[in-house]
Amino acid sequence: MPSSTRSNKETQLLLSPDPASLERSIRKEERSSSIDNNACSSLDSRQPLSRDLVPEIYTKDEITEMFYGICGEQEKNKEDFKMKLDGVYYPLNDSISWLTTCMEEMRQDIARIQRATDVSRSTSIDRH
Repeated sequence: MPSSTRSNKETQLLLSPDPASLERSIRKEERSSSIDNNACSSLDSRQPLSRDLVPEIYTKDEITEMFYGICGEQEKNKEDFKMKLDGVYYPLNDSISWLTTCMEEMRQDIARIQRATDVSRSTSIDRH
């Protein structure tokens, strides 16, 4: 391939200290340009699914961009979840607080009724 038609990515691969990435790129190029890979041996023209998965080669900047994109989405999802949780928690917490207050008032009413009935029982026993 003439150097004038080389892409920036190809130049980076050639100058890369990682020979494995260059080798993967060459193998990927050979697979995609092979005539035998495109030959059809039956009337069914569908290509079989390739079992050889070649990893994409990304630059450091591309990986960083993907990483921050994922982190941003995760942060957004966390905020959405927190809002939904707050939407359930605070009304439920208010209901529990209200029920606790009602229970405390009922306990006080029961104690007052018990004292009143104890007083009336003790006075009625004394009369007889």
